[in-house]
Amino acid sequence: MEPTNFPFGLSRETTIRRTADGKWFQDDEPVENQKLARAFDRWLTRAEDGRYCLKNDINWAYVTIEGAPYFVRSAQVDGASAKLLLSNDEQVALDFATLREGPDGALYCDAYPEMPARFDSHAAVQLGVLLEEDEQGPFFHLGEARIRPPRVADPLRERGSPA
Repeated sequence: MEPTNFPFGLSRETTIRRTADGKWFQDDEPVENQKLARAFDRWLTRAEDGRYCLKNDINWAYVTIEGAPYFVRSAQVDGASAKLLLSNDEQVALDFATLREGPDGALYCDAYPEMPARFDSHAAVQLGVLLEEDEQGPFFHLGEARIRPPRVADPLRERGSPA
């Protein structure tokens, strides 16, 4: 007969969660150690079953994520391209075709496949050098292309329009 419960201390379930605005909690108490909170941001990934988890070189455990799994902390624009610095301290290229606006007016993109990121206001402003407006409204000017991020009801599941 196989055990149905993990022995004490071996469960992968935790009470760790991150709110939609990026604040970490455990047992409804804020994680006030900023170095630990930054480590949590770097360790965030998906487990094989699709759930979010914290994973480092030693172990992993499930966590609850409210909102986008990543935040865009800054955007470095170079001509018609941009590199994003994410909350996990990784840099990724921005795929402008994945840009979309949430119902709250925040800008979102896909940081990785099936892993959206929400722009901090600072990072969104940094994209402003590519922003223009015409009679149809604002757009990102990329060479000859005009990217108009659609407003979507659920920016965590809906994607931007193809370029």
